[in-house]
Amino acid sequence: MKRVLPFLLPIAALCAPLQAAPNFLVITADDLNCDSVGVFGCALPDTTPHIDALAAEGIRYDQAHVASTACMPSRNAINTGRFPHRSGGEGFQHLRFPDVPTIPATLHDAGYFVAILGKVPHSTPYPNTPWDFAEEIGRNTEQFYSKSKGVIETAQAAGKPFYLIVNSHDPHRPYFNHKNAGKEPTSRKGKLPNSEPSRVFMPDEVLIPADFPDHPEIRKELADYFSSVRRCDDVVGRLIDLVDDLDIANETIVMFLSDHGMATPTSKSNAYQDSTRTPLIIRWPGKIPAGILYDQSYVSALDIFPTLLDAAQITNPGGMDGVSLLPTFEGAELPGRDTWNTAFYATIARNHFNMRTRHDGRFSYTFNPFYTGEPAYRSSALGGRVFQTMYEVGQTDPKWKARAEFIVTRTPEELYDLEKDPKCLNNLIDNPEHAGLIDEHRAAMQAWMRRTQDPIIQTYETYLEAFSAEAMQAVYPGNVEAAGLIGKAPKSFDITQSKFAAKK
Repeated sequence: MKRVLPFLLPIAALCAPLQAAPNFLVITADDLNCDSVGVFGCALPDTTPHIDALAAEGIRYDQAHVASTACMPSRNAINTGRFPHRSGGEGFQHLRFPDVPTIPATLHDAGYFVAILGKVPHSTPYPNTPWDFAEEIGRNTEQFYSKSKGVIETAQAAGKPFYLIVNSHDPHRPYFNHKNAGKEPTSRKGKLPNSEPSRVFMPDEVLIPADFPDHPEIRKELADYFSSVRRCDDVVGRLIDLVDDLDIANETIVMFLSDHGMATPTSKSNAYQDSTRTPLIIRWPGKIPAGILYDQSYVSALDIFPTLLDAAQITNPGGMDGVSLLPTFEGAELPGRDTWNTAFYATIARNHFNMRTRHDGRFSYTFNPFYTGEPAYRSSALGGRVFQTMYEVGQTDPKWKARAEFIVTRTPEELYDLEKDPKCLNNLIDNPEHAGLIDEHRAAMQAWMRRTQDPIIQTYETYLEAFSAEAMQAVYPGNVEAAGLIGKAPKSFDITQSKFAAKK
């Protein structure tokens, strides 16, 4: 893990008591890669000026990760501060385990006005979650401002602090089409029209990452994706405007993050660095110095719940895997966070492709118990132009043929040097130079699975006994289903299936 010189808060700020009952504004992006944000290393200029400005006013976390990489499991992990298999939130369903403390219920009971705009079903942990206000919202930037203003003013009229989570649907597909730039937006079914991004990117502007072939269809996809990133950024800008317009900046903690990576073959619904790394930013004027980069320790979206409780001086009900981030505001390292584990469980189609990854600051190690040696992996992330184009290019280019086949087949274990290979293209699991490191990862993964009561621990230990995919598969599907996970065992499929065809 990289180190930075510790920074110091002014003595007066360190000694001052925490403000009672701060407001909380949590803003989430949907399917946004961390490296699509300017201050987190985006190579395409002018993508996220408002998010970058927010980071300049607070603290950004260089190694923040979400717990899982599908929408509802990731958001319910935020809601509970627990790994999904410890809350029963592994799939697209309400939490299977009863009485798990959640952000909205705990803050509601503590006197907060709790509200949500957008992604309501995917962000609601139980059917009886006590939202004081909940409403779906489209992709109209000004509506985010007006609806949020109404929520905050209602909370103020009630004399309550607020917890408001605002969930942008961008840059989730369908993307803004660059061909529609400058055209009058249209409304559907009485809804406000989607806003045009304040900056529309064109195919010849985008940069092609190392894990995609450079092809006109992929350039179109990325142009539309980044235009949608910019529309998400527009929403962030208007919400910050709202906080300033209402003159509540000093008593409002603003957080921004993405629920997981973009909908491309090895980001969303996977467990790679691009899958789980999230652009977490926190602003709290007077409590957090401006423009801080924190890279002392791994942090997690699981840390949001305990951080809110700590900031509001509300008793933590316990049972969480996350910890409060308040010490990081003063530059402190978090104990035990020099490594971190992330996971993937099941797709929205209820196919379980369990993956577990351990990050150690330079290397990532992944276990894939669904591996059978045949093409099996499928997810919505294969549904855009990228995967289909990769497959088509692979008909004449062995490099991309091998890459497409790997994506749908995988191997039982993967090891990547993230310093040299951040896009995870060169699997080092069979490299004898790393044998000792791999053994360390295996032992640590096994210990983490045991400690968190991961339902695939039997599968992993069976694999480690003989390093046999056949032995692993003999226990994996039954092991997962017996544990109560929602899902179906993956089956082999034809890589050329029409449902993965690109929409031209």
